[in-house]
Amino acid sequence: MTEKQRVLLCGDVEGRFKLLFNKVDAINKKSGPFDFLFCVGNFFGKNNADLEPFKAGTKTISVPTYIMGPNDDEGLVHYTDPTGGEICTNLTYLGKHGLYTASSGLKIAYLSGVEKGKDVAKECSFDHKDVTALRNSCLKGCPSFRGVDVLLTSQWPEGISNLDEQKPDFEYQGSRLISWLATHIKPRYHVSGLENVHYERSPYRNQHESQDGINIATRFIALAKVANPEKKKWLYALNLTPLDKTKITELMMKTTDETPSPYPQSMLQNNPNKKTEEQNQYFYDMESKNDKKKIKRAKMEFDQSKCWFCLSSQDCAKHLVISAGKDIYLALAKGGIVDDHFLILPVTHYQSISILPDNVKEELRLYKEAIKLYCALNDRVPVFFERNFKTSHCQLQAVPIHKNQAPALKETFQEIAGVYHITMKELNEDLKEVAPPGAPYFLVEFPNGEQLFYKIKKDFPLQFGREVLCSDRILDVPDRFDWKDCQLSREKEYMLAENIKAKFRPFDVKL
Repeated sequence: MTEKQRVLLCGDVEGRFKLLFNKVDAINKKSGPFDFLFCVGNFFGKNNADLEPFKAGTKTISVPTYIMGPNDDEGLVHYTDPTGGEICTNLTYLGKHGLYTASSGLKIAYLSGVEKGKDVAKECSFDHKDVTALRNSCLKGCPSFRGVDVLLTSQWPEGISNLDEQKPDFEYQGSRLISWLATHIKPRYHVSGLENVHYERSPYRNQHESQDGINIATRFIALAKVANPEKKKWLYALNLTPLDKTKITELMMKTTDETPSPYPQSMLQNNPNKKTEEQNQYFYDMESKNDKKKIKRAKMEFDQSKCWFCLSSQDCAKHLVISAGKDIYLALAKGGIVDDHFLILPVTHYQSISILPDNVKEELRLYKEAIKLYCALNDRVPVFFERNFKTSHCQLQAVPIHKNQAPALKETFQEIAGVYHITMKELNEDLKEVAPPGAPYFLVEFPNGEQLFYKIKKDFPLQFGREVLCSDRILDVPDRFDWKDCQLSREKEYMLAENIKAKFRPFDVKL
């Protein structure tokens, strides 16, 4: 695990630069060093003379400081470059919106300005296109997206105080578009200013349309103006391990004061510009059980020639094949967790192990035994798992782990399954007895022969098997959670397959 990042957060500065940076310098010397200072709300004020010594270089800013854009017409004069840039040493304007990723992997999403209205200039406002672009930049290249570490918005999200048992009695000007954005990018911390209020909402659990995802919690923090006479809190410190490098069990840990999301489920839809009432009506109509006729979908015909995993198909990645028997072949997995992450597959088309004929099952067993012998050379043992859900061709995955990691497998699978509200049961009977043809399921077999089984009812996390094996208790490679993040070029895949093929040859199944 990487070291924690030490982050300072600040409310509206409004030109009180000397006071701010003196305070930050003192905190940094006493409790630092801090990696970042992020300021929300109005950074500039009516009198900004205190910034001149820092611009001239006669005074220094001790912590790298990042600020938001203007929120009204008066603030526009201080921002000469709308795309962002350095104002002076250690003071940077982030820009209108974007995703800042630190070298540690910490992800900071930011959205400057206030929601566009009749009396708000374009340069200091945002609209549905801006929040959609920011959402997309956060999700781009992240098929296993969990969320971001921090979301910075000067304006508050609309409805953030909903469901809060503290029942705050203040009024605030919230933005529906920010609520939509927060729903989609799921920040661990959401920080806002502008209202001269210090408010720390009870953490709320984010929502998904299905169970195929990790529902992390968000903590909303509003900060007051710097040096406000009421002495409301305006500076806040965080110690953060980047989200993508945090244990899943820590992300899922609940607190006694946690609440459901304050935002309506309708925020999950992709169009942020729809009115909430329209969205609610849309979801109501979709779930209605009134006298609406169900549309029967035509059954799709399967084209075996286009199956990626049928060995006779032109789409099959034959350069990854390690061994081919009569009814079963062995290949490397694309984007494997480890170099010798295997797939055991039937040569012709079968959907799952549960419907394989006896002769094919027997050859599959021989390949499993060969993989066990291959792994034993390096004090490793294989973990076999099959996800018969949203797949068309049977794939038994085999991932080698060190034999010392094996005792933690069963507990880890059950623990992470519990995070998704899944109960895995020991399988003590024939698979076809509990999984009739067409029934979706997940099956894992441990090195000691024990098996855990789950019959999928509705939704299932597609990367579940990989997620468990990548966790800190087994292989501790969280960055290999999704195969799409681990793909190699075709040339590198070919070279890897040739290397593994040579190592596997002494154990190859001879029929």
